[in-house]
Amino acid sequence: MINPKLNIGDTVILLHMDGETSIPPGTKGLVKAYSRVFGDDQYTVKWENGSTLAIIGGIDLWDTEENKQNKKKRDIKERDEIERSKTFIKNIDVFKFFNMKFLHEYLKKVRESGIVNMFGASPYLYLGKDRIEHEFKYQEVVNEEEFEEVLEMANLAQSEMIRGVMNVLDHEGKEHDLKLINRYIQRYATKVLENYMNLF
Repeated sequence: MINPKLNIGDTVILLHMDGETSIPPGTKGLVKAYSRVFGDDQYTVKWENGSTLAIIGGIDLWDTEENKQNKKKRDIKERDEIERSKTFIKNIDVFKFFNMKFLHEYLKKVRESGIVNMFGASPYLYLGKDRIEHEFKYQEVVNEEEFEEVLEMANLAQSEMIRGVMNVLDHEGKEHDLKLINRYIQRYATKVLENYMNLF
């Protein structure tokens, strides 16, 4: 919003001052006083370059630091939402072929266990109990109770990933070749994780 109402003490950012070159656009200032001049708001401002020229509504243009920060936050949030939507749509097929309810529950347990940064959690969807247990045999696990729950669910997560990949291969009319299954399981584990991270 251009020319928002100002209060004494607000930080203002000049966008345009009619006929004035001593205060360039983008200069910040502190509002010191307010008055009305011929029906327009007038604010006396102490500018960061030392000037104390006033800004007048209807003639000059300004914004506030708070407005700019809020706009940046809104822009970032909107960009994030668009990116999340794109990722979600790109990976929508996982909901058709995989048991996403269970896999999301499993990933939640992996997160709670703290055994891995979630950006690197996709292999835990298909490693299975024995491989995960072996990986942490000589490492200290902080959240042992949650880690035990991960181990209990790991073989089922592996089975669900294999079942989902078989569904994909059937849908694409491809044979259940072991090399193809291994390649697809890694690809789809990444898709499942991306959707989990976008949703939660």
